[in-house]
Amino acid sequence: MRKLLLLILFVQVFQACKVADKIPPQKRLYGGAEVKVVKHDSLKGGEVPEFKTILEDATRPSPNTMLFGYPYKVAFNYWLGPKKKDKGFKEWFRKRLGEEPVFIDSYLVDQNVLNLQSILHSYGYFDGRVSGDLEEKNVLGFAKYQVEPNERYQIDSVIIDPPSEGDFNEDFLSFSQHFKFPKYFDLQKIKEERQEMYNSMRNMGYYYFRPEYINIQIDSNRAGTRLSAKVAPREHIPTTAKKRYQINNIYVNIDKPTVINRRDSSSFDFFRGLILDDPNKKYKEKIFLDAIAFRPGVLYNNDAVSVTSNRLLSLGNFRSIQSQFTVVNRLDSTLIDVYYNLQTNKKKTINFETNALSRSSGLAGTQVSLSWKNINTFKGAERIEVGVNGNFEFQLGGKRVDTEYNENYRTGAWTTLQFPRFIAPWIKIDPENSKVLPRTLLRISYENFIKRGLYDLNSASAEWGYAWTRGRGIEHAFKPFKFTFVKSSNLTPAFVEEIFLNPQLLEILNNNLIIGSGYEIVITPTSRKKSTFSYRGGVDAAGTLLTLFDKLKKDESKRGEFFGELYSQFVRVENEVRYRYELSRDVSWANRAIVGIGAPYGNSYTLPFVNQFFVGGNNSLRAFRARGVGPGTYTTEGKSNAEKFVATNTGDIKIEFNTELRYKLNSLFSTAFFVDAGNIWMFKDPYIYDEGAVFSKNFMKELAVGGGIGFRLDFGIFVFRIDVATPFRKPWLEESNRWVFDQMSLKSKEWRRENIIWNFAVGLPF
Repeated sequence: MRKLLLLILFVQVFQACKVADKIPPQKRLYGGAEVKVVKHDSLKGGEVPEFKTILEDATRPSPNTMLFGYPYKVAFNYWLGPKKKDKGFKEWFRKRLGEEPVFIDSYLVDQNVLNLQSILHSYGYFDGRVSGDLEEKNVLGFAKYQVEPNERYQIDSVIIDPPSEGDFNEDFLSFSQHFKFPKYFDLQKIKEERQEMYNSMRNMGYYYFRPEYINIQIDSNRAGTRLSAKVAPREHIPTTAKKRYQINNIYVNIDKPTVINRRDSSSFDFFRGLILDDPNKKYKEKIFLDAIAFRPGVLYNNDAVSVTSNRLLSLGNFRSIQSQFTVVNRLDSTLIDVYYNLQTNKKKTINFETNALSRSSGLAGTQVSLSWKNINTFKGAERIEVGVNGNFEFQLGGKRVDTEYNENYRTGAWTTLQFPRFIAPWIKIDPENSKVLPRTLLRISYENFIKRGLYDLNSASAEWGYAWTRGRGIEHAFKPFKFTFVKSSNLTPAFVEEIFLNPQLLEILNNNLIIGSGYEIVITPTSRKKSTFSYRGGVDAAGTLLTLFDKLKKDESKRGEFFGELYSQFVRVENEVRYRYELSRDVSWANRAIVGIGAPYGNSYTLPFVNQFFVGGNNSLRAFRARGVGPGTYTTEGKSNAEKFVATNTGDIKIEFNTELRYKLNSLFSTAFFVDAGNIWMFKDPYIYDEGAVFSKNFMKELAVGGGIGFRLDFGIFVFRIDVATPFRKPWLEESNRWVFDQMSLKSKEWRRENIIWNFAVGLPF
């Protein structure tokens, strides 16, 4: 160990000397800034680290990238030699792995002192003081700043200057009274409030109103640290800014090089206040009535204009969307003509794709697909797509089993039809809450899955549903009809032999008829500066309506059947929460929690195999192969190789937690350290596995835990990921021996073969 440390130290010193030879005399590479915030009563304990981060992020310039205190990117840049041209592989490599040196001197430190002082003032620390020094260490220079915030000024009185009479002044006064000043002076929050008031005025028809017409005065001529605020209209506001404008005519121009000429209206279609110029009759008027969130005669509304742009863009029919608002040329006019000039995309396309794929089950392979698409099927931006695909999959990563049953083949076909509206007469579009048009979706598909040497699975599915958004960052999907039928075929003697040894494989053979409905909600609130949060929840119910029809059947022996097949009855709920926090520019902490519960009833003792949960694999518990953990304390140890690779370990209940610390080395390479925990359980049936598979109050003691290190390559359009993991806790062992830290032995070839799990995937795990 001592020799290794000496070797690392020698390499670092040697490399530092090489970098030092390239640096101009009296220059120091910038190693970064450190801000020390002196505690004060105006800053609570928890606010100091956040305020420190704000100040450090505000220092300029950005420092050289370091790895263990070594400017490796600058060294790589010097190693490549002087830059001779902008293109070529060498320069691409330089941009990805190297960077130009950034130097620091006392002048930059002084400039940052002034900048930090300005930031203190913007947060209300008008008596704050900042000092800075340059600390030199060999070829590196570090900026050290000390910030004394002192007392923070607060706003304790607000004055609304009442303007004279008139519609504009009354509206200005009304919105001024809703102006929310922060308790403590905060320049950014005050600007945001002014922007909010500006938007409110624009939504009331004041088309020419501007934020700078709102005059905000802060008076500090008071004792102590008290401030008074005053809101008033700016003097000499232009007359046009005080007028409320109404929408006059709305023109939609399809595939025209210029705006519509109102004098030549021979090709116009007039429809409920909309004037459509579409010489080739490509579109029906209704699609634009749905997409445009305002009508002639209403006041100009800035939010409605933004909604309209988003809706037209979401149709996917137009490669160019230009809008123009023109005041009608009349004396003292308050009418606005609106023009939308739309350039259309190609209506029909054929797409052929071949790409690599990576599944959460640990399988990887290639996929080929051919599809035909029409984006304006019925002249209302309806999309229809027909396609076929073929996949070849094999086990990549995980704990490989030497068996011939490690290849899958999939072939399939699908048809989708999408309407940019609700196909339901009782549902209407809410212009203010639906930022994009709602969609009605119909999908029909068929797939043939071949598990080489074992069996085939044939599945047919159809669904009809609706998708819409409401508010900011909230998406809904409701599918009142979902149909799935799965049937096995071509069973091989090898698989039949396995069934006698392992009865749980019968679950694969059972025909699954699933008829039900589902609902899903996705919430992605506006991200804060340092953190992002998202939630996904869904519920599926199967067999409910068929149960009602069963009661009408006179022959009780046929109850629970639909066209001769037993149908499944269950309710399934799944929730997923993700949270990520940016610790610094290059370090982030990502987390995920999943809880899923499926409750079978009636005909069903368990959920259908295709609806059950599983854990393990490259997007789940990475220290365990896919479907290799659970349910509960059940284990496949001692089973045959074929059953191990088939991996039918699924359950009705799932709990999973993942946490990952990500470190970005540069724009191409990054690393991660992760820990995963979770398991699955059966809801009530102990016969497929054993009694240890059923969920109980001891579920926390049955969690599998693993962890490891990840390596990622970011190529821009995709991320290639390698995660190396090992189990920390094995729930199938005796309760007192489930933690296996003491069994780790990197020197043992057998231990490495059984416990080092390699995961290869495309994209981040969460």
